[in-house]
Parts: sequence; structure tokens; C-alpha cells
Amino acid sequence: MLGGTRFVGRHIVEECLRRGDDVTVLYRGRSPSPFAGIARHVLTDRRAPTLEATAVLAEPWDVVIDTSAGDVDDLRPVLPLLGNVGQYTLISTCGVYRRAPRGHGLTERAPTIAADASHPVRASATRKLRCERYLRRRLDRINVPLLIARLGLVIGRYDDSERLAYWLERALRGGDVLVPMDDRQAIQLIDAADVAQFLRNAADQQLGGVVNVAGARFNARTLVDTVLTRAGRAVTPCRVGEDFALTHRLQPWTEIPLWLPANSPELALMSVNNSRATSAGLTLRPLPDSITDALGWQALRRSWSQHWLDYAREQDLIHRWRG
Repeated sequence: MLGGTRFVGRHIVEECLRRGDDVTVLYRGRSPSPFAGIARHVLTDRRAPTLEATAVLAEPWDVVIDTSAGDVDDLRPVLPLLGNVGQYTLISTCGVYRRAPRGHGLTERAPTIAADASHPVRASATRKLRCERYLRRRLDRINVPLLIARLGLVIGRYDDSERLAYWLERALRGGDVLVPMDDRQAIQLIDAADVAQFLRNAADQQLGGVVNVAGARFNARTLVDTVLTRAGRAVTPCRVGEDFALTHRLQPWTEIPLWLPANSPELALMSVNNSRATSAGLTLRPLPDSITDALGWQALRRSWSQHWLDYAREQDLIHRWRG
């Protein structure tokens, strides 16, 4: 595997080891790996491979799973070193899509975008798209099958994005919780364990092409109620509404994660068509099971990220809303 084991990569390695695979992880070592002594680890910068990494990449591989390529410069030094590879899997993102026509989900054939470089999220998606195109050209020349797995919004144990953790922590804290989302706002999440299982199965199937690896669609009320109920605390959701939240200059997504206003074009990314993945064997855990698992992990770590809406302001806004 090309990349570390912080979140999705950790789930992938766990799944492979569970099935008895021999796993090698090439990573920079910026975070400790929980698989020391179980999987082979090669410490390297992929943009400047060490002699050991160069030798390892030249070995025959059933599948290479690339979780860390964020730009073409991450691929150029690595691809010429690869020897006999049965399949190359790139972890990409559904963020490469623009938006779906009204009433339709984003499919693998939907138009892609050259994002505005001034927007950090879109710029990141554009770099991923360049990686996809570069790999297509290079791997076609050496007849290596390529699977581009465009992930939707991923949740689960070890999630370091803290998007879902924002809601988990508030549920575990108890008391009043400010909820700005419209109850009907679309939400589409996938458990990292389901992603890992699908990718491991895809390697056996030698699945190629582009596939959207995304979860089931539900609404914001279902998500919030599931989180609050499963936490088992005395929690009161204060559904202040979008108008109130926007009037008080709350920032969707960047200040309150998973909230997208009704006029947000990014809502299309919560309506991704995953039919090709499900036809190829993607199975999805029920949302309550994923939330319970994530709550258990959050209860152990109990960290509070400072870049989301802080507690004092949240309580002040709830007080204002109640009048």
C-alpha cells in the first residue's frame, strides 16, 4: 500500500490482514503505524524513494493500493519503478464532480471539473483528477489494470477529519445541541470498513475503471437523531433553522460540519450514484451500527477540535434563539 494507516488506509490494512494477505506499507512515518511486526513497513518519501523502497516497488505485486497520491508529482517517481503489478487502485474522491442535473445522482460518467485553484477543496479535487488522468495514460502503456475508487464522505473509527466527531462529541457531552440543518438536507456517508471490504474484494475481481464508492442516502434529521439517540445521554436538539444560523453568520461545513444550505451546489455530492459499486459487491452497514461504532471510538479519545463552533458561542446562540 502506498500511504499511511491513519484512517481509510488503516481499515484497508486491517481488512487485508484479516484475510491473511501479506501486506507491505510504504509510508513517510508521520504517524505511528499500529501494524508494526504484523505488516512489512518501508519508510520513504514517495517523491524521493529510498533504495529500499525502489527495490520493494520492483517486486511483483497482486495489487497496489494508493491512498496518498494527491498530485501528479506523487506519481512520477513511483510508476517507473513498478515491476509486475496485477492491479493498481487509486483512492480518489467524488469531489472531482461538478454537480448533477436536478433529480439525478452523480455517476461515473458525469462531467468532471477543472476546479478554481483559489478554493482549497476544489483545488484538491482537481489535483486528484489529474492523478486519475495521468495513471490512465501511463498504466495503459504497460497493460496494468487501473481501478479509480472515487470515495464519498467516509466515516468510522480513526476518522481524523472530525466532521462526524463534532456531532458525536456533542451527543456524548449531553445538554443542548445547536442544529442548523434543514431536516430534509441530503446526507450520504459510507463506513470506512465498508470501503476497505469493497476494495479488497475488487482486487480479487480485478475490477477496473471508475467506481463511486459512496453510502446510502438519508436526511439530516435521521443522522442527528441517530447520533443523539445512540449516545444514550440526555440531549436536546435545538433545531434553529438555516435562516437563523446564516443570519448569525455561522459558516456551513467549515464551522458546523455536514451542514450544507439548500442553495449549496455541493449538495450534489450528497447524491452520488453508487450503483456500479453495489453491483460489484459493495455492502453497506446500517447507519445505527456505524454510529454506535464511531461513538465507541470517540468515547475513548474525547478530543475537542478548536476549529469548529466553540461551546460558548453555541450556547449563546441557543439562548438568543429561545429569546
